[in-house]
Parts: sequence; structure tokens; C-alpha cells
Amino acid sequence: MNNHETAYWLALNRLLGSATRNFLTLVEFFGSAEALWKAKRNDLSGAANGFLLNKIIRGREGIDPDGELERAERENVKVLTIKDEGYPARLKNIFDPPILLHIKGEFIPRDELSIAVVGARRATAYGRMASEVLAGELSAAGFTVVSGLARGVDSHAHRGALQKNGRTVAVLGSGLDIIYPPENKKLAKDIEEHGAVVSEYPLGSQPDPWHFPVRNRIISGMTMGTVVIEAGEKSGSLITADLALQEGREVFAVPGNIISNTSKGTNKLIKEGAKLVETVEDILEEFGLKAAPPEQVKMLFLDGEEERIVKAIKPEGCIIEEIIEEIKLPARIVSSKLLILETKGAVSRMPGNIYIRKG
Repeated sequence: MNNHETAYWLALNRLLGSATRNFLTLVEFFGSAEALWKAKRNDLSGAANGFLLNKIIRGREGIDPDGELERAERENVKVLTIKDEGYPARLKNIFDPPILLHIKGEFIPRDELSIAVVGARRATAYGRMASEVLAGELSAAGFTVVSGLARGVDSHAHRGALQKNGRTVAVLGSGLDIIYPPENKKLAKDIEEHGAVVSEYPLGSQPDPWHFPVRNRIISGMTMGTVVIEAGEKSGSLITADLALQEGREVFAVPGNIISNTSKGTNKLIKEGAKLVETVEDILEEFGLKAAPPEQVKMLFLDGEEERIVKAIKPEGCIIEEIIEEIKLPARIVSSKLLILETKGAVSRMPGNIYIRKG
């Protein structure tokens, strides 16, 4: 998307917030974000309900699209809209994906192989250690670790990934120019260099309490599963786990001390069917993987879809579109499975995005 159109996406995101469906319906109706922004009252009345109509007409007078883009550029913030190539495929398919993401750092294709690690802000020494160890081992196994940069478990999960020179993504509940908590500014900078710091909220947005439950859908939405390490009975981490379940993703929980309030949420998740995690192997086996030195993941077994994909790859190799055409699975599933197959060592991706079988 060109910068001119991106400016209007930024302006509308500030005006309308994360009302994805309403936003996309209106953009498609008018043909572009610019056309929607500049639409006259009579044209808007035929496409928008009264609430949205008044919000657009009144709100756009106080917002400068070019100024929004200039501000992002000054802050070295990249903007990725839901229409852009590179927007996380798994996130795009949740019930209510953000219309755009502000990014410092970058996404790369292997980030599709990702796990969320979340938990209590007031984590115990046990919770801090468990998050750091598990995140580090997941990172060594090839996963990108996604969390929320909060105090406690989240911060230690990011640090665990960084200690293994792995990739990690932090999803904020504020604008990217307002790091919260403030003591994590250095950590956020390190994450930028080994992954990405991400927010759907416009620059200048404060870390309002209601932002965090909303942003949790991004943490669970862009990952294959969520690991919860310490959580109270009404923890935001349980919201993330619930969102993961709603999207058909895996949910894992680390058991805790039965007399600790920070373990009540995780132990409840286990009683309700979450996979109990004692070691990283408990997570890896859910995806047909196992840990093996030197910090590699080797093939354990292939599920049915993975077998079909491997069989569809011609001896001379083929591109992803040929695989999709052959096995008739959605592109997002094939893309995700190919990443897993690469990690298992079953396929390799060559220059030109050509996939070949190994072994």
C-alpha cells in the first residue's frame, strides 16, 4: 500500500478504533480509505449508520492524515494494514483482527511458527524462572515467543527468548511511543532488534486499563497456542487463554503451588482441559516436534495434513500455490504447515520460495 493511502488508514484508525468489520465494509464500499475519508455527508448516509456517520463527519475535522503519517515516520514506526502483504496470516483469520498494526522491528515468515507465553504481573520467583526457561527452550526449538511486555511473566518470557538469541514479539496496550511499564524501555528496544514491538493503538495512546484485554486477542490470534504461567482467578491471562480456545488454538498451563493465589487460574485451566506443562517437550509434542541438540527440532511424526503436503511436493520441488492447488487446503493452513515441516526437517525452502522434500 502506498504512503498516501496509508495516511488515511492511520487517520481512520485513530477515528474509528479497532471496529474492523465496520471499517473494512466502508473502505470496500467507497473503494479506498481516502475516498471514505473525503466522502460527503449524503454519500456517507447511504453507507454508514447514524453513529458512524456522526463520528466520521465530526472526527475527521480534527485529524490530519498527512500528519499521522509524518508522526509515524518520525517515530520510525512501520504501518501494516490488514490489506498489506506481510500482515500475519494467522491473525488475519481471527474473529476481530486489528485493521492495522504499528510496528517497530519486523515480522519475518518464520514468525508464523509462534507461541504465546503469558502470566501474572506479580509473578513469584517460580513463575519468573519457569517463564524464562520455557520461553528460552521454545526459542531454541525454533518458535517465536509472543507476549505482552507486562511486568512479571511477560517480561521474563521475552528475556528468555532473547537469551537464546531467538525471536520474540511484544504486543502493547498503548501507542508504540509510550512504553508501559516504563522500566521496560530497554527490553522493548532489545525486542525491536530481535523481532517486533507491535500495537494496534495510535501513537500517543495511553496504557488505559481497557486496552489490555482487547490487545490480548492479538497475542492469542497470531500464535499457534498459548502457555499460561501463573494466573489469578480473574487474570487477564485467562482472557488470552479463552480467546485462544475460541479460535481453535492450543492452550497449555504450568501447574503451580496449590496454596498460592497466582496458581489458582492455571490449575483451574488444567482441570478444564488445558495441557499440563512440566517441560518444553509437553508443548512440542502437541505439534509433532521434539527437542534435540544442537538447539534443533527433529521430525517426530507428521499429521495427516502434513503428510498430504509432503506427498504433494514434486521431486524437483514446487511453489506453495502448486501445493494448494493439489491438496485443496486453505492457503493459511498450507503456509503454517510448511513452516512446521521446515522445523521438523521434512522440507526445505529454496531461493524463489520453491519447496523440496528432504530425506
